[in-house]
Amino acid sequence: MRTSKSFSTISYNSTDFLKLKLSDLVSRGVLDFWCFVEHLAEEDETKPHKHVFCVPTSLFDTSSIIEYLKEFDSSNPLKPLTCINAVSSKFGDWFLYSCHDKAYLISKGQSRKYFYNLDDFISSDIDYFNELRHQIDLSKINRSKIILDAVRDGIPFNQLVCNGQIPIQMINQYNFAYQIVTENINTYRNNRPGHEIDTETGEIITDSREVKESEKKL
Repeated sequence: MRTSKSFSTISYNSTDFLKLKLSDLVSRGVLDFWCFVEHLAEEDETKPHKHVFCVPTSLFDTSSIIEYLKEFDSSNPLKPLTCINAVSSKFGDWFLYSCHDKAYLISKGQSRKYFYNLDDFISSDIDYFNELRHQIDLSKINRSKIILDAVRDGIPFNQLVCNGQIPIQMINQYNFAYQIVTENINTYRNNRPGHEIDTETGEIITDSREVKESEKKL
C-alpha cells in the first residue's frame, strides 16, 4: 500500500529493536512520528505483540516495512521477527483500541482482559503524541459509555430514559444493549452474533429476530 496518510501495524519485534528502527526512519525524514504499545496475549491471541502507529512525511510504501523490521530471533533462526501488513489507520481509533478503552470496546462489540495506560505507550515525540490524543472525538464513545456506566452503577434503564439520556428514536436498540451488557459485562465479545453498535449513528445493530424479541419485552 502506497500512502501519505497515517497507518498502523502489529509488530513482534523486541522493544529496543523497534525503537531503533522507527527512530531511524524519523531521522532520515521518512516518518514524521511513531508510537507503539505492547499488549499481552489475550485469550484469543497466541503471543505478546506491539500495536504500532506511524505518520509518514510523504508517500510511503507500507509493504517495505515488513522487510525493514526483520530482526534475527535466536530462538528461531530461520524465522526473523517482524510485523504484519500495515493498514490505513486513524489515531483516535488506534489509540482507544490500544488502550483497550472499555467504552470503545463495547462500541465495537468487544471486551478484553488487559488494559493499558499512558505510561505504557512509547513515542518519538511526547508533545506530538499528546496533541493527537487531545484531538480525539469522544462523542461517539460517550454513547456507549452511558450504557456501560449505568450498568456498573446499577441505574435501571427506565431511569436513563426519564433522564433524557437515551434518544427516543433508538430506545429499543439501547435497551437491547443494556440487557446484553448486564448479562455479562466482562465477557462481551465480538463473536456473539448481531450485537454490534454502529459507531457512526450510535445504533445497536441486531438481526431482525432479536429486534422483535426486544420489542416484545417493552
